[in-house]
Amino acid sequence: MVRKPNYCKGIIIAHGKSELLLAEHIKSNLHLPIEIYAESNGKTSIQIDSLMTVLGNNIFKNKRVFNQKYVIEEEKGILKNFSLMPIMDLDDTSEDRKQKYISGEMFKNHWLSPYIVPIWNRSNLDEVLLDLKLIDKLPNNKEKGKVYRDLFPTNKGESDKKQVEDLMRMFEKSDRTNMQVFIKKCLDSL
Repeated sequence: MVRKPNYCKGIIIAHGKSELLLAEHIKSNLHLPIEIYAESNGKTSIQIDSLMTVLGNNIFKNKRVFNQKYVIEEEKGILKNFSLMPIMDLDDTSEDRKQKYISGEMFKNHWLSPYIVPIWNRSNLDEVLLDLKLIDKLPNNKEKGKVYRDLFPTNKGESDKKQVEDLMRMFEKSDRTNMQVFIKKCLDSL
């Protein structure tokens, strides 16, 4: 019997520590074959304005290099069952850049453009979570790690699809984010 490869279903580019911990929470609860890219384990943030620099780095710059790092299902040169989802805050860039990010226009000349699904938080993930009453106050930088680890713990046991579905329904209540798109893509790739 030939074993089917465990294809990577998606790559998340995490803006910072908060987005990294949220992505790890979903990945661990669904036992998903996705990768999470972050600068310095989320300690250094990736801004919308530097996203194209990240997409031009050694990993994402072209298909040949990309395929050396990730095993993605492909058919006739087209990636299948795959999304690249940057999770970004909208508070650190111009209105024009925000719109180009949200619409995907920012990526139109990148070879991964057809697979990029921009995920955004207005103005940042902390404010979205406060608005949804998942946190009761905005954490300072020192508190963020603990607050987010408590809110989005890594699951080391059985998968917990219901917990992720409940989280998606929470995000659906907010017009300050499209995080539910990210979570739905993860659920759909099971």
